[in-house]
Amino acid sequence: MAGERVFLAAKEFELLAKLASAPYRVFSKEELLREVWGFRSIGRTRTVDSHASRLRRKLARPGAGPFVINEWGVGYRLLDS
Repeated sequence: MAGERVFLAAKEFELLAKLASAPYRVFSKEELLREVWGFRSIGRTRTVDSHASRLRRKLARPGAGPFVINEWGVGYRLLDS
């Protein structure tokens, strides 16, 4: 599985790049919506959740935990291993 190509949509890649820019940090959903999607006002949206879910599925490997972690009530971060 190592070295295998993973094809990501543009926003999935941007989300991954943002999370990877500070891999030990938890990014709030509001921050991700502003910085990845360019939202100015944050309403009720599941945009970050749905993109993170697709990204999690695409990066999943058998026997491994999720690579993109949801910190409930806060936001998202990468797996810190």
